[in-house]
Amino acid sequence: MNNEQYGAPQHELNVLSSLLRDRSAVNQLVDWNRPDPQYWLTPDHFQTAWLQDAYRALLSGGLDAIEQRLRAYPNADPATVTADAVMATMAMPYQQRAAAGDPSAQAALNDSAYWAAVHSAVRQMAQPSWPATTQYARHDAYVTVRAAQHPSTVTNVPFTLSRGRASDNDTLVQELAVIGAVLNNPTRAQQFRYAPSSPDASPYWLQPQDFADPMTAEIWDALVTGPDPAIALPAATDPSLTPQQRATAMIQHITLRLDHNDYHRSTGDEGAKARREANAHQVLATYLARASAPDFSPNPDNAAQYAVSFILEPSIPAAVENLAGRVRDHGLSDTSLGQIALELSTNEYALDQLAERLDAAPRILTGYSQEQAAAPAPEPSQGQPSYTSRPTERRVLISLMQDPSQLQSGPTRSLAAQDFTQPEHAYLFKAIQSLPPHAAQDPWLLTNQANQLARYEGAPTLDFQELNNIALAARTLKVAPADQAAGHLVTMTVRRTARDASTAVEAAARETLDPRTLIDHSRQQFQQATREALRYHEQSVPGPSPYSTQQANVA
Repeated sequence: MNNEQYGAPQHELNVLSSLLRDRSAVNQLVDWNRPDPQYWLTPDHFQTAWLQDAYRALLSGGLDAIEQRLRAYPNADPATVTADAVMATMAMPYQQRAAAGDPSAQAALNDSAYWAAVHSAVRQMAQPSWPATTQYARHDAYVTVRAAQHPSTVTNVPFTLSRGRASDNDTLVQELAVIGAVLNNPTRAQQFRYAPSSPDASPYWLQPQDFADPMTAEIWDALVTGPDPAIALPAATDPSLTPQQRATAMIQHITLRLDHNDYHRSTGDEGAKARREANAHQVLATYLARASAPDFSPNPDNAAQYAVSFILEPSIPAAVENLAGRVRDHGLSDTSLGQIALELSTNEYALDQLAERLDAAPRILTGYSQEQAAAPAPEPSQGQPSYTSRPTERRVLISLMQDPSQLQSGPTRSLAAQDFTQPEHAYLFKAIQSLPPHAAQDPWLLTNQANQLARYEGAPTLDFQELNNIALAARTLKVAPADQAAGHLVTMTVRRTARDASTAVEAAARETLDPRTLIDHSRQQFQQATREALRYHEQSVPGPSPYSTQQANVA
């Protein structure tokens, strides 16, 4: 839920309140299993600026300052004393920068209304009546981290880990078998570790988004891949406990985490509200306890192979198709060429990471991809934008014939033969490029050159009538400079290439291809579209008006 009074999500406020009321809660935010223990919740995870500053202040001396002031003023209101200590610690960096001559820091210090509002908020969060339990600070912190990494488009819902694929009972049993194997023996999580090339990537090749069921996706995140996972609990590796006792401790950690997730979703998600009211997480704990039994699957030690065959590989077509859909959305929208290029390159990076995870997994059909090839993409269906405007192409060619020097400057400099969708137009453009300016203005020499180039490249015979009509118009019509129309053709090429790439990738994702073949094929399609977008973006082509207003009927 969002607490409008403080302008911040409830889970962020709960974390800060727990630290203000009980400084030992900070130990729940430390990853003690690392050789160099550090906080897994960082200030950057807070979406609210003043909470970032307050959390940073608490970790950098604020907790000690609170304790010292409480000892110094034992008869004062503890909440007020706590707020005073936090304000002093928060103001210290501003005071240091102001002393060094930073006018913005001095201006921030002079904003008395801001400091009064923060002081009031901190004082209220330090009250014992604040509606959050300090022992659950780690779970509120987990929601804060995941909310930062998975921002949701739904109001008040902190994160969405997975978009569910088609799932049946067999799929759910297979996914629970992988989870149960790790619950039975947390050391099996090592089967899922690898060394990613990106320092920001998770060290586990099986990720929550690979699961078909959204609930098992969140369970895997709480168990293995998320911040403060259940496998890192001291009880998970305590040799004095039985496997059942270790599993029980991890299951309790997971169910509490899921309950907190739904608590923070419940104002915007009726399903989350219903699960909490039905106490569904306790029922889920029973299923997890059953899955953690050593006889739930034929051989729990094969958890990694189960994960590849039943979770990772089946998830790849859906993931690739989702990337193609994002490309299509950007290709059809009126975004800049730079934004299209960024989206395409981001998708290439996502495919690279997907391929890396797949290659790190113990695949059974390794090498099978060499025997398959991706099918060609189907033709675009009717009703889709054609991204062609032959009258615009003609206007550009007429303008260039009248003034070939336009090829040396402005958006026209970015034009290439592939920006013309009709063969006669493409070869006329090539002819203009290949001839001296005075020859490019001569219609006889120009049409002859276009026909020669088409013949040399093995193209079909060009339409004499189309060539002749353009040559006649160049001698008799006065047209505007080519820049604006050229920018439109350039943009149409980028959008057409993005559209064709997404169509090809979506078609391949629906085939029964080996996952590695699908990834490689999709990467090639996106790379080609990215090259087009980047090439034109580097030429600083201005953004076009919406294609719907520029597109002409196809002849």
